[in-house]
Amino acid sequence: MAPSWLEKFIVREDATPDPRRQKEQAIFEIKYMVLEGNRRILCVEGETTPRYEVTRRSILGAWGDKTTVTSPMNGGQTVAEIDFHSLPLAKTEIEFRQRQHELHIKTSKPQYESSGGLGLLHWKGTGMVPFSNASWELRDETALIMSVTVDAHQSNGTIGLWKDGLDTETIEELVVVGISQIEGYKRTIRNAKISVGSVVVS
Repeated sequence: MAPSWLEKFIVREDATPDPRRQKEQAIFEIKYMVLEGNRRILCVEGETTPRYEVTRRSILGAWGDKTTVTSPMNGGQTVAEIDFHSLPLAKTEIEFRQRQHELHIKTSKPQYESSGGLGLLHWKGTGMVPFSNASWELRDETALIMSVTVDAHQSNGTIGLWKDGLDTETIEELVVVGISQIEGYKRTIRNAKISVGSVVVS
């Protein structure tokens, strides 16, 4: 039986990646990188300035973490705040302050109502090695919208958008949701390692 922390990421459905990911190139792709000093940035190939920078801080231990996404291209302006809550209900809240728009994604049911006419979107796991690499797809009822991957060290990843005709606001919302998936996975691994260490010590 898998440990409880792993249940969130265990794939109970068909984990086969969408065939488009093997045959086609994503319409838009942005790279997630962790640099020296645990600095996290997201870059688009060919651009010299990162599109986004990600910073994290813990809040009252078990209550959760807060992650801030800023835009270096716009003078460090805050794009979104991502709150990872453990208590009283495990969930992720994403606030886009400039738009006065919020998303709420429950850990037990990872789906949300997207803006930009995309409707209800849900996460599908397409591969994971515990404490290592992972990949997911964000989908509507029939089609692939976004893919997210992270490597074995969770220091490099890729967010790819597979739907065309999206406006700038919707693209940014999807990228931030992708960031939240990577950061949420890293948070789960951190907490699991702490729990394992506590058990060993006790």
